[in-house]
Amino acid sequence: MLHKRFLLSFKGKSLTNQLVVVFAVIMLVPLLALMYDIFFASQTNQVIFFDKEQRLAALVKSTNQQLTMNLESLDIDSQKISSILLHNEFTRVVEPYIPSNSGIRFGLYVPQSDKITVLGFLHNYRNLSPEEEIQREKEIFANTKSGLVAAEMGKEPLFRISGSFDDQVVEYICPVILKGKVVAVMWAGERLNPFFYQSSFYRKLLRYVTLGVLALVMFAALRTIRNITTGVDRLKHGLHRMECDIHYALPEMSGELGQVAQAVNRMAESLSEKERLEDQLRQSEHLIALGRLATGVAHELRNPIGIIKTLVELMKQEYSQMTGIEEYTKAIDEQVDRQDMVIQELLDFGRPTKVAIKECSINDLIMGVLSFSAAMLRKQKVRVHLQLENSLSKILADTEKLKQVFVNIIVNAAEAMLSGGDLTIATKQTEDMIIISLTDTGEGIPEDDMQRIFDPFYTTKEAGTGLGLSISYQSIKLHGGIIEVESTLNEGTTFTIKLPVTT
Repeated sequence: MLHKRFLLSFKGKSLTNQLVVVFAVIMLVPLLALMYDIFFASQTNQVIFFDKEQRLAALVKSTNQQLTMNLESLDIDSQKISSILLHNEFTRVVEPYIPSNSGIRFGLYVPQSDKITVLGFLHNYRNLSPEEEIQREKEIFANTKSGLVAAEMGKEPLFRISGSFDDQVVEYICPVILKGKVVAVMWAGERLNPFFYQSSFYRKLLRYVTLGVLALVMFAALRTIRNITTGVDRLKHGLHRMECDIHYALPEMSGELGQVAQAVNRMAESLSEKERLEDQLRQSEHLIALGRLATGVAHELRNPIGIIKTLVELMKQEYSQMTGIEEYTKAIDEQVDRQDMVIQELLDFGRPTKVAIKECSINDLIMGVLSFSAAMLRKQKVRVHLQLENSLSKILADTEKLKQVFVNIIVNAAEAMLSGGDLTIATKQTEDMIIISLTDTGEGIPEDDMQRIFDPFYTTKEAGTGLGLSISYQSIKLHGGIIEVESTLNEGTTFTIKLPVTT
């Protein structure tokens, strides 16, 4: 039960905490091994040094005690004792110990004369010449003097390591005290096995290298953890934003997280496309239903309108002599024509979707529409900029319906630029689509209206029917194309039409 609770608690932690815990557990093993090696090696060194210290201390204390007893038996004042006597007595006392303690060097330092006597060898020795013996004593005295002076001043024994890296010596130094005065300093030294101090050095070096490697590994692992957690946080925040806006794309990242982000972006694009197709399907169904209703209403209205028009014609003929009759019949004619135009738009919107297909050029259609719209555009002070690609493929389309689409958009653009402006018309071709964009610098479309501009009967104009863009939308769909709009308030609007090259 306990381990299950631990696992549940561990799984409940954040990814960062989980990675840190796993990394700490992994790093704990080599760290413990390294600490054990350090502790064990230090204990081994202590045992070796303690053993040598005990051995040398026993030798020095024994010889020191015997030398002191010999000097006391001579009953000589410590102030008057000569260095020659001290060296002679030291030699007499120590020489018997040398054969049984090969590899140990004994020495005596007399502060009064600042000279030493050395007996025994640390190494496998040979007979030295007098000059070599003098040089040997000088080197030993130079290496040992600091310890000898320290023991003399402190009047206490000390244990130390001297020598160079490749020739280390452990020494036990003890003052020779006669009647409370230090008359000499005795010591014994033993050479450390080269393998011991070399292995100790390389073991320390290995520890430092291991610690350095562990530090680098730790730094690299922590940086990797940081990169992973940072990437996961970016994915998490991106997914939160994507919940609110399906069109938001996750940022590009490297490695596996980047592949996950790309997969999520592709899935979001698919969902967005599916959503767009569903909206188009709902709008198409809505348009079909409205088209049927509009057609029925238009037929019902056209008959009484026709009767009214006939009666007005009769009134013009029979009551032509009456004063003021022309004014009334003219007003009725205008209203009848206006209603007839609305009925015609209703019929155009709701009539069966038949198109007269023929091969045509989009650029030629646009130039034709601009030719009969030029006067209206000049009146509205609209400057037209053309960016037409010359190498457009011809397509199969209903030219009249496409002209109506272009006219509706151009008229809307002109009406949106009350004080004049710029209208840019551009065409280009991709692998399988011809793209037409019409961009104005008008007042723009509010965001709330953007979702409804293609809805039938929705208009912001006082005299509009709200069918122009609906008919345009329907006409483009009949050609298997797409019509889209982008707009920014007080900056302008862009209508983009995409038509397939082959229909």
